[in-house]
Amino acid sequence: MIAEVKEKRMAADGARPQRLPEVVADAIQSEILSGGLVAGRQLPTEPQLAERYAVSRTVVREAARMLEQRGLVDIRAGRGMVVAEPSGAPIAAHYSLLLQAGSAAFDQLMDVRLLVEGRVAELAAAHRGETDLADLRLSLDAAAAVGTDYERSLAEDIRFHALLGKASGNPVLALLVEPINDCLRASYRAPMAYLASQGRTLDEHRAIYDAVVARDPDAARATLGAHLQRVREESGDLLDREHVARPAGRDA
Repeated sequence: MIAEVKEKRMAADGARPQRLPEVVADAIQSEILSGGLVAGRQLPTEPQLAERYAVSRTVVREAARMLEQRGLVDIRAGRGMVVAEPSGAPIAAHYSLLLQAGSAAFDQLMDVRLLVEGRVAELAAAHRGETDLADLRLSLDAAAAVGTDYERSLAEDIRFHALLGKASGNPVLALLVEPINDCLRASYRAPMAYLASQGRTLDEHRAIYDAVVARDPDAARATLGAHLQRVREESGDLLDREHVARPAGRDA
């Protein structure tokens, strides 16, 4: 391990020498991605990692922060670093910054969402299993039972789309769906407007579910597309207008 760190720090091909925290972070990342460390597994302690890589504990702490930013580890008080479950949270945070900075607009992310989730719905209809259908049904039942609880209603909305991603059988598409939806929904600032459309949302989710049950990819794509188009059209009533950019020439 020590020799590997020294070799990588020399930087091949004329590139700048890597900083020690980067090298240590990359070495730990390689272990995680190679399957040597599974999600939920606790990594060695800070002193142990410092000894393993012959670096200071300060270097290990900075490497840990880098790995956390990459979404590879969670840093927990009293436990140190734990291998994280795959998550789109870091991507969602970046999308959120783009929205707030005006570098991207709600409608532009909705365009991406329509493309990605349309394919997700098709694949879910083609590949879903009985467990997927049971999970989707439970989500629909939970959504119908939340009443006017905005947070729970929104959580079940997000969960339904995440479960569609899982049912697609394509984990890459599933990870694309999660951060986009988390980011867009974080921009909602009008609970009453959201709850006013709650019934339509549930009906549309049921139609998507029915198409998935019927193994009809075309219907699944069409019903999901109609659902998202309706959400796009009503977005002006839902968004924080001061913090979410919209394309030039579009009404806010």
